Amino acid sequence: MPVKFSRDVLKGTTKNTAGDFNQQSRFTVEIDGVTQGGIHKVDGLDHEHEMVAYQDADDHFQRIRPGRQKVGTLVLERDWSSSTEFYDWFKTVYEGNVQRKSISIVYLTDDGGESTRVNLHECWPKKWKLSGLNSRTSGHVSETLEVMYERIDFA
Repeated sequence: MPVKFSRDVLKGTTKNTAGDFNQQSRFTVEIDGVTQGGIHKVDGLDHEHEMVAYQDADDHFQRIRPGRQKVGTLVLERDWSSSTEFYDWFKTVYEGNVQRKSISIVYLTDDGGESTRVNLHECWPKKWKLSGLNSRTSGHVSETLEVMYERIDFA
């Protein structure tokens, strides 16, 4: 009998999972506790250790240990309207008044409840961008904000 690996069959049955898997398309973004509308893409949630290689004088093998921690660059993308909220936050940085904020990526369940929350701390905008214009397409203008963060945790 073939084994089915659909989302419904695996729901809550896999070892070390608490319920359903998180869906890529069901999320909200909060900045300082305020839900941001229209964000359709989030990327850059990563955390790694630098590698430090060393070798003792009497040891013939190179050893490796974890070094400094590095976090990624969060990329938020949304359809742009007349809102200047992202740009205004970015503008404070080049004016010399860095406003660090907290950002939460909230994964939602099928019924809209909160499944998992990824919290990013000490965030500040690194880059703001509007997508290019093209009179031959009918798409929306996208606004992209790249955000640096210092720490990531789950709640």
